Amino acid sequence: MSTPIARHILILPLAAASSLVLAAPLLTTEPATAVRAGPTVAQLLAVCERARIAGGVGVDAAMCEWYGVPCDCAVKAPEAAPRWCLPEAESTDTVLAKVLAQLRRAPNPQAPVAAVVPAVMARLYPCAGAPTP
Repeated sequence: MSTPIARHILILPLAAASSLVLAAPLLTTEPATAVRAGPTVAQLLAVCERARIAGGVGVDAAMCEWYGVPCDCAVKAPEAAPRWCLPEAESTDTVLAKVLAQLRRAPNPQAPVAAVVPAVMARLYPCAGAPTP
């Protein structure tokens, strides 16, 4: 089975499975306006550990980076929300390592990442003139 078509036949089920894993949280009966908290601190730390063991590749690595180093670009974010400014010279891997170190010391591992990570990012990377939590 070394033909290009055979390789695609083997790859397609893997791609479909990873799409289902990523889309699973979207398959709910919640109204479109409902806010989901995402993973907890403990869940994110577990995902990031699996990603580390896998060599930093795969769905776990993508989820770890997505939730561990979010962009400060939410259009609908209230003005009072924590803001952060990442230095251009700092790599995503370095930022992620710093955030994960802070999360390991988080007082409530069951807290939603969406409520904890923005405050961590604002403390680690404050913007000039912006209030930090």
